Parts: sequence; C-alpha cells; structure tokens
Amino acid sequence: MNDTPKSAGASKVIRFGTFELDPRTGELRKRGLRVKLQDKPLQILLGLLEKPGEIVTRETLRKRLWSADTFVDFDRGLNTSLNKLRRTLGDTAENPRFVETLSRRGYRFIGPLEFVRETVPIHNPAEEMVQSLAVLPFQNLAPSPEMEFLGDGLTESLISSLSRLPNLGVIARSTISRYKGISIDPQAVGRELGVQALLMGSVNQRGEALRVLAELVETQHGWVLWSEQYHRDLADLLGLEEEISQAISGKLRVRLSQEQKVHLAKHFTENSKAYTDYLKGRYFWNQMSQAGLEKSVTCFQSAIAKDPGYALAYAGLSDAYTLIGFIGMMGPREVMPEAERAVAKALEIDDQLAEAHASSAALRKLHAWDWAGAEAEYHRALELNPNYIYAHHGYADFLSALGRFEEALAEIHRAQQLDPLSLTIGNEVAWNWYMAREYRRALEQCRATLEIHADFPPILHTLGLTYAQMGRFRDAIDALQKGIDKVGNNPVALASLGHAFAMAGERQEAQRILTNLMTIAKSAYVPSYCFAVIYSGLGENDLAMESLDRACTDRDVWLVWSKVDPRLDGLRSDTRFENLLKRIGLAG
Repeated sequence: MNDTPKSAGASKVIRFGTFELDPRTGELRKRGLRVKLQDKPLQILLGLLEKPGEIVTRETLRKRLWSADTFVDFDRGLNTSLNKLRRTLGDTAENPRFVETLSRRGYRFIGPLEFVRETVPIHNPAEEMVQSLAVLPFQNLAPSPEMEFLGDGLTESLISSLSRLPNLGVIARSTISRYKGISIDPQAVGRELGVQALLMGSVNQRGEALRVLAELVETQHGWVLWSEQYHRDLADLLGLEEEISQAISGKLRVRLSQEQKVHLAKHFTENSKAYTDYLKGRYFWNQMSQAGLEKSVTCFQSAIAKDPGYALAYAGLSDAYTLIGFIGMMGPREVMPEAERAVAKALEIDDQLAEAHASSAALRKLHAWDWAGAEAEYHRALELNPNYIYAHHGYADFLSALGRFEEALAEIHRAQQLDPLSLTIGNEVAWNWYMAREYRRALEQCRATLEIHADFPPILHTLGLTYAQMGRFRDAIDALQKGIDKVGNNPVALASLGHAFAMAGERQEAQRILTNLMTIAKSAYVPSYCFAVIYSGLGENDLAMESLDRACTDRDVWLVWSKVDPRLDGLRSDTRFENLLKRIGLAG
C-alpha cells in the first residue's frame, strides 16, 4: 500500500530513484543492496527528506549535526558531509537530481519521493523498453587521420538504421557531433539530450584488420546494458553495421514486424568497397564546403561505378548536386538536372528509400516547382522513416514557403526535438519565425543559437534580416557584416546587407554592393534573386522585376521564398509580381 504524504513518516521506507532509506534504522539501499553512509551525511539526508521541496538552511543543519557547545569548523564540516552524501547518491551540485544548492539560503531535496510500508523490488531499466537513444560519435583509433571517415561513417549509418525502428526517437548526427573526441559522462549527456540510452564505441583499423568496440549505456544510472567487441576484416564493415543494429534492437526490446526485420537487415550493397566510398561521400558532404562537396561527388560516383545498383549512393549524389546548386557553386540549370537524374535512378532501384524520397521532394520544390508532388514525396519519406531529420527540415521550409506557417513551425520544432543542439536546425527555427513575420520570436531563437556558437554565419544572417524588419538597421548591418567577415563575399549574404543599407537610407552603400555583385557575376554564378532583393529595398521596382524575371528563366532556387519573403513586400502590389508567382505556382 503506497501513499505520498508531505514529509517522511517514521514507519515508512522512503524511495527516491533507485535508493531506499529506512529512517528507523538509518539503512540506505541502492537497488536492494546496502550502501554505506556515515552518520553526518545520513543526518543531512534525513533533514532534507523531512521537508521535501522546501529550503533547509545551513543553520538548521548545523543544529542537527552539532550541539551548541561543540567546537567545530562548521562550514568545512558541513561542506565535507554534503560532498560525501552527493558522492553516495551519484549527484552533483552543478546538475542535481536530488540535493539542490540555493546560494546563501540553504539546500532543498528536489527528487520525486515515494513512501512505502514495505520494500517492493525496483525495476531493472534493462528490462524496460527504451524509447529514446543517441548514437555518439565512434572514436577513430586508427593511426592515420585519413581514416576519420570510418568512425563518422559508422556512426551515421547506425543513426540511419536505428532511426527506422518503430517507437524509437534517435538524435540526429549534427547534435551528437559536439561530443566527438571528448570524454563524456553518460548521465550528464543523457540529461542534456533527454535520452534514455547512449550507443558509443570506437573503431580501429590496422591494414585490412578492423576492431570495433560498441556499448549501450542507460543514462539514468550509467549502467552498461550491452557491450561487444568485434574483430573483422575491413571488407566486413558492411555486415558489421547490420549486426550491431540488430543487437541493439534486441537489447532495446523493440518489437519488430517481419517487414521491419527484413528492412533492418537489408543490405543496400554487397560491395564493401562501394560501401566505404559511400561513407566517404557522406563524410565530405557533411562538411558543406565547396571542397567537401566536390570530393563527395567523386566518392558517390566511385561507389556507383563499383555497384551500379547502389540506391543510397545515387541518393547521396543527388543530395550533393542539390547542395552545390543551392549554395551557388553552379547554376541551377546546369546542376539540378544532374541531381534529378541521380534521384530518379535511386527510386528506380529502391522505392522504399526514405533518403531518395526526401531528395526527390527537395528537387520538386527547388527546381521543378511541383508543389503537390513535393509534398507527397515529403509525406512518403516521413512515412518510411519518421526520424529522418532532413525530411522534417525540408518539409518545414516547404510549408513556410507556401505560407502555411503554423504547420511549418510544428515541423521544424519536431526536427529540433530530434536534433536539439544543431546549429543548422536552430537557424531554421529562427528562419521560419522570420518568414512568419514573428520577429521577436525569431530574435529569441537567434540569440539562443548564438549562445551555442557566437560566430555561426547562417544565424548571423537570419539575425541581420530580423533586425532589419524590426527597424533596427544599425544592428542589422553589424550582424550581416560580421557574417560576411566569416564566409567572404557570399552573394546571398551580400544581397541581404545591400537590402539593409537600402532600408536604412544608405543608398550609396547599397549601390556599392550591387556593383560588387555585378563584378562577381562576371566569373561566378550569382542568383538573380540577390539583385532583386537590393533593388526592392531601393524602391527600383522595374529593375527588381527584371531581376526576378531572369531568376525565373534560370530556375533560381531562391524563388521558392518569393511568396513570403518580407524583403519583396514593396513589389506585392505590382501585377507583374502576381504574374511571377503564377509562373512559379505560388499565386493565391
């Protein structure tokens, strides 16, 4: 029989976490095993438990621990006893689960309590279903830094595989990347990410020999639920990822249908060298730099040459071409057809591939302006893999571009749940608030993301745009200029700065940036949308419409934002602008 009175009754056992305390005997047990606790730490614990949730002052504890005529270094003695109590409970002052310190006021017991008349066995978390997991970066122990892709590639493959398991939330790659190469406390990381378990390990290669250590750790107490060491040839790397995924699904007690078991065990290629090339391709693609994207294309093409039936490699190649077009390394008419051919081949080989459907959706949105087809493809991708972060991210931008802001914000916040520490997702949340014209909310998100990385160029860009719409033009110019200082003369960033100057009435500075963009355009691709943004800020509507018309001819990817972009508001009453939206399929 259980009840929950405010304070501990003398006849009841007090349970908190995996601990049980019998106040009558002073006996503390953890998971049924007796734990040694000295008298003064015990008295502190009893004093706190008598008033759970309430502040107990240091003076109250002093009177409980020492009589008035006892000479003692009170502060030192109390601090020593508190530290011993925390060590016994596995607690810390910085991230307390049980004993909270309130500066200059005292202490408070903050853990949930249960009072029982008799001891009831505590459940073993290994026997409970885990519903949230993070795959931390596998440490590369190979002597050559060129093999860094092995640990990163295996990590990403496991994330991709495990994220397909039903009723399991798996944290995305960009959030866990911050833990690469550092020593971690599983309990602290679990609290930070809000997950019940961590999968972590290391990869070591010597010649053709491969050694992988993997372990599954529950985060409430830091217990190892499963650990295994694998010795394989490098050629067996492909089968190793499958073996680990199946072992983890069993330990997590995930109930799989026969179809799901088949999908988890599925090999996308039987060629180990093609698989290695694919891992390298994703490794370089994740760098999101011009040099990295060029290398990723080469690696994906190499994987396809080794296995022409490798659907994942075609999807990766499509993603690389799409990103090349999006960041302006090549013009859309030149690169997007290559991306379309690659994703069409991926879907021809395997129509059950979430990555390929998400890639197809992005191309239908950015290049084909097939809005209904894009939405259907996003739905299909998320049906196949509800945890696929790039599908949530892309679908949120799709909804925002159509003006469906409430749905867009719900989708990007779902992405943020899967990738809580991602700078990119943090920026996308701010971007969606900006496009919804919720500028204060956008500003709050910008500041929150900047607390993680104070010099992240995309969030500085979104911050500058937000300030400009709030009329804080000097703040806007400063933020945009700081971002440009980090990345160089990126046309998109320059256009936003030019627009901010124009809105601030500094027409000469806006014209200077226009001249700069025209110079860049002589030797590299510059989206015509960039010119339209500055001309719109200057009130040069004819020149802005001419630029948008060229953007239509070029299939400029930035046109997807033309329906909602606040920077084009000066053009919205122009019938030519309405006709432009009709051409794109965004009118109405």
